[in-house]
Amino acid sequence: MLTPLLLILAAAPASPFTWSGQTSVTPEVSISLVKGSVQVEGVDGNTVSVEARGADGTDLQRLIQVEQDGDEVEIEVCCGPCTASKKKSCAQATEVALVVKVPRGASLDASVVSAPLTVKGVTGKQELTGVESSITVHGSREALEVVTVQGKVELVPEVLGKTEVSTVSGDVTLKLPRGAGAEVEYASVGGRFDGKSVTLGSASKRYGDGKGRVEVSTVSGALDIQSEDSTK
Repeated sequence: MLTPLLLILAAAPASPFTWSGQTSVTPEVSISLVKGSVQVEGVDGNTVSVEARGADGTDLQRLIQVEQDGDEVEIEVCCGPCTASKKKSCAQATEVALVVKVPRGASLDASVVSAPLTVKGVTGKQELTGVESSITVHGSREALEVVTVQGKVELVPEVLGKTEVSTVSGDVTLKLPRGAGAEVEYASVGGRFDGKSVTLGSASKRYGDGKGRVEVSTVSGALDIQSEDSTK
């Protein structure tokens, strides 16, 4: 008679992991995750909140660790129980969908593996790293540093800050804000810049007044700059 009840409990979806903490409007937030997805959203206020969902039956309380020290918040999704003395191999990592909301002025340091990373409305400095992961950033206003291995990059800043991108087998698209100028330096082993081949060399192009600084290096990755105003 107990079997049907056990089957129902086994099929029940896992409860999401949630956490929130008060900070200033410019906290420093770091995120690390292997396998799944990460979405970061800048919001009004002074609260950092975390919500994570995993496959049915996943004990997220054991896999996720959030530590706060004043304005510093560290969010880690572990490959196995975070408290285990011997860490589980990340080759067997559980897939987790992570949603993090931060104050708009937060600075962000995120590292992901096999997990698309999307950041929207965060205006502080950002350092983003991905392996086998695409990285998309919309609405930034300060410096961006992006590194990917086998992952495309899409950047749509609200205000162009200093931008540095390095990819291995990853295409890069940068849409300049209306009226923004930039001096773009591109180096590649075997890529393309605005449709033109660049092999074992570099190329540059000036957009508008050229005030912004953009540096992109790729290995077999193309760079596409979208702008209403460009000059050679």
